[in-house]
Amino acid sequence: MKTLHQVVTVTLIVGFWALLTAGGPLNQEVEESNQKIEGSTVVLEKVDELLNHGENQQAWEILQELPEDDPDPAERLWRMARTQYEMGQVSDKKNAKPFKSAEKYARAAIKSDPNSSESYKWLAIALGAQSKYSSTKEQVRQSGEIKENIEKAIELNPDDDIAYLVLSRWHYKVSALSGIARTFAKVLYGGVPKASLKKAEDFLWQAIKIHDRVAHRYNLAKVYKRMDRHEEAMEQLSLTLLLPVTFPEEAEDKEKAKRKQKSWK
Repeated sequence: MKTLHQVVTVTLIVGFWALLTAGGPLNQEVEESNQKIEGSTVVLEKVDELLNHGENQQAWEILQELPEDDPDPAERLWRMARTQYEMGQVSDKKNAKPFKSAEKYARAAIKSDPNSSESYKWLAIALGAQSKYSSTKEQVRQSGEIKENIEKAIELNPDDDIAYLVLSRWHYKVSALSGIARTFAKVLYGGVPKASLKKAEDFLWQAIKIHDRVAHRYNLAKVYKRMDRHEEAMEQLSLTLLLPVTFPEEAEDKEKAKRKQKSWK
């Protein structure tokens, strides 16, 4: 009986293994899931490429066609946030609508995956983009949330140079808040988080260390200009013009750098 039991056990194990390796239901389900993930990854990489070349509408159309039951919805959602932001940047109708839409998708991405660094980054960027259309009170309220989200993005991915750029810009802008804005902040929120040009400089050097880009050098030039470090500012403008454009906004940064080279002399 013992021998018979052993034979039956071995037969069952072998049969189950054969089912898996021969494309049985379980193996087929795993394979289909893997193919779905791989296919989604290829599509999202295509979206990234389109966005990096300013093909925003085409990227948006592809993202809208992706199924909502995607294996990793956060990857689709934060790209939708980015796409809305990019579309808002180049739109002839200058208003906060696309940036509010970007905020909505970024928040949905965070809800889907609380550990997605890109989602926190694009939420911070979307909120920052709304500031030019917001009241002083709203700008002050959002400043703390922007800082909180971009610092969370860096915590989750300390190798993201763009996140350091965003945090640097936060320090650059908040350090220049008007007296009225600071009064609002003190009365309503007990003050604004501490910001400084030195921190703005430090975070840009951290970004450059990871990936030297047009945007980092151009923003560093602006920081040095505000710090009255004229020669260093001019040097950064020159370096800005030597670097290749890596995303659409940098083309505009290069044009601004050319103009500033003349006006800052």
